[in-house]
Amino acid sequence: MENPKFRIYPSIGIARLGNGPAEKDQVIFSPEIPWANLFETDNEYLTDKGEIKKQAQRFYIYQCDEAGNPIKKIDPAEYDIEWTAEVANKKPFWYNFNNCLDLSIQLENHQNLSPNFYDERIAPAISTTYRNPNVLNEGLRKHGGENFRKELVNSPPPITVSSHCPRQEICGMFPYPHHSKDGGAKISRIAAKLKKSSVNVKLGTVEYDEGTLIFYGADGTSASLNPSDLNTDFADNSNWYDDICDGIITAKITHKTTKKSYDLTDAKSAAWIATTPPDYAPQIQPLSTLFDLIVGAADETFTPELSLVFPLLYRLYRMQWVNASDFLAPSFRETIDQLYAQNKFHCIYSNSPECEEVRKQIFNLFRNPIYDYDNEPVIPSNQKTDLTQLGTETDELKYPTYPGDGINYPGSPAQWFAIPPFLYEQLKQWRDGKFTTPPDFNFKDMDEMGCFYQRQFLEAAQDPARSPLLMTRAVLETLYGGGFHPGVELTWPMRHNQMYAENHRIYEFVNEGKELSYGFYGLWEVRINAASPERKKEIFYNDFGFEMVPYDVQESLDPSNPKHWLWEATPGDLTKWMGIPWQSDAGSCQTVFIDMQYPVPAWWAANLPVTILTAESLKKVQDQSLIPETRRYIYANRLPWLHSADTGFVGYHAEAGYQNGLIAMVYKWKSVGMVTGRKSEVGPELEIPDIVYVAYDGKGGIH
Repeated sequence: MENPKFRIYPSIGIARLGNGPAEKDQVIFSPEIPWANLFETDNEYLTDKGEIKKQAQRFYIYQCDEAGNPIKKIDPAEYDIEWTAEVANKKPFWYNFNNCLDLSIQLENHQNLSPNFYDERIAPAISTTYRNPNVLNEGLRKHGGENFRKELVNSPPPITVSSHCPRQEICGMFPYPHHSKDGGAKISRIAAKLKKSSVNVKLGTVEYDEGTLIFYGADGTSASLNPSDLNTDFADNSNWYDDICDGIITAKITHKTTKKSYDLTDAKSAAWIATTPPDYAPQIQPLSTLFDLIVGAADETFTPELSLVFPLLYRLYRMQWVNASDFLAPSFRETIDQLYAQNKFHCIYSNSPECEEVRKQIFNLFRNPIYDYDNEPVIPSNQKTDLTQLGTETDELKYPTYPGDGINYPGSPAQWFAIPPFLYEQLKQWRDGKFTTPPDFNFKDMDEMGCFYQRQFLEAAQDPARSPLLMTRAVLETLYGGGFHPGVELTWPMRHNQMYAENHRIYEFVNEGKELSYGFYGLWEVRINAASPERKKEIFYNDFGFEMVPYDVQESLDPSNPKHWLWEATPGDLTKWMGIPWQSDAGSCQTVFIDMQYPVPAWWAANLPVTILTAESLKKVQDQSLIPETRRYIYANRLPWLHSADTGFVGYHAEAGYQNGLIAMVYKWKSVGMVTGRKSEVGPELEIPDIVYVAYDGKGGIH
């Protein structure tokens, strides 16, 4: 296949829901440079009315060289540009979520998953059945042979915008009307059976803007066709719909002088968009990101260097702003503070023999993702743990204290999340001192070191050839890469290379310096394996029948197997695995109460905070009429994030008020606080960081 002459970037985009307006001066945009926003202190994630701003995704078209690598943005003064978005929501049509269906399959690449998931069956995948099982397909109907399940897919027609028609809403419906009697208007048989009409469910808005495309997420709407059906499950609620979606972004460009046209519609030139829940802490990155998993799926090798390890350590350190267990002790923040107190912080970036013991101690804090041991002293389960019978040889609880893919299996070591094996291998290389740093490296703390590495991304973005690849990476680094149950934005299929038409490294180094280059795992060309238009017509409504079993996934990995369609993406396929409604999925996974008070495990705090410092508390900390000791106490007092909006305390399937929390989140999601950076504006005597991250509402306080 000929290399693309033009490509759309970022190749994978994310637009987040919000109840604010879809106007470019009233939204925030997806980041285009990794780490660029980490230390900003004037961002506003709420409108003047206190609404959550949508996160919009802007797409660009780049001209490419003969190898298909981007060179420069095209000039809209030279080209007529038509953009097309085709998205869908397949969640009601798809299967219930029990656990990740790849946990029982045999893989050759173990960069992302331990072979023990298959060899030792440490957390076997669980078969699953249809959502909305009472809606039958043609194979289960004796009369008529019509596939009524098609109506469960909210699939509006493709929407095109250009300079002549610059803005359109993506107007979907649920159930989606397919039946027409005597050539009249189409109706939904499901809705008619319920003596209702289909509901209008907008999936987003697209806008042509000076040659670019802006994709705005929808409004965060979710509801049940039957108002008496409450969302009582974390992921699977029949009769419910929401306005999440994903799909393909294509373009047609025509040179204004030569009139030559190019269609950017194939998997290697088109882009993919997914809409997701709000990121309630946009400046805090997940410990393991989706970018990490995509790199792991490619099965590359990497020369050990510090830039491969520091981001992992820094992300864990910054979790203190959204999770009390990462703020108190034991925590990685406490570990770093001890290094400050002992004048040993330089051991984070020094490969000297004198620092070997510090590096070894930090490495030993992390859980081995191979899971080749019995268990740790406690498990993140609602079932009781016998502390006298379970535990490793050392009886130490490892980092991170987050639940993992094996949460369904009390006693399984995979109940705890571990960083992917390839990241763990780089951490091992760091432990052994297999890295170099310039002799003038001299940092006083983690944040100063973070600023240094941020500059590497900012400098790299000045290169027009690197800039588009950085865009894709910037998006992917905001997305969770595990644990998956099912996850925050996307889930387990994304850790497999079959999901990608392209996944290869273009630049080994993000930024190449005179003395030292900084790899950060490099810059990658990543493209979703989008089905061709012809193939899409064949497989768009494919499924595995009433039940989907793990062996279906095993068979689908074989390109010659008819089930391989699972990895050919059509609109709606990336998000169909996620919980419905999205608010149940987001609100259900907070803290997990276990037999220990310190630490308390938490799920996805970087995007869905657990415990936070409030803006109101920051004002008290800044109040000089209070004695310093009191101000320090107030700073250390973290409050539950969800409790701030009367959603109650919710966690993993067991805690009191769990179902009440699920139900309340449908209505309260727009009222919980957004966590953002602010200057602390206090004196050094309080020993509080210059930048703090606080939860606030449109009035500057906490709900």
